[in-house]
Amino acid sequence: MPTSIETTAARDRLAAAGLGLEDLAWFDKHGWNDANIPPPEPNEVPVYERREAALNSAIAGLGITERGRSLEGRLAAAIGARLADLRDRDEDVE
Repeated sequence: MPTSIETTAARDRLAAAGLGLEDLAWFDKHGWNDANIPPPEPNEVPVYERREAALNSAIAGLGITERGRSLEGRLAAAIGARLADLRDRDEDVE
């Protein structure tokens, strides 16, 4: 579970990367914890993609190791995995 210092810093970086209060509240709702990221509904895909892009943008200047350890990196990976799961499920249906 992330510390309040981590979440405060992540909030600042994500706001600077263009996420608004609704997006930050969504992360608050899920405790800023990558394990709590729910699967998207099909109509939520663009929002998930936007959040993932902002997370990646916020850590673009970090090295690969630092990205993986950062809160933003963990959240981006979780969102990306949820999107991939949805796409895989859609492919299986077809």
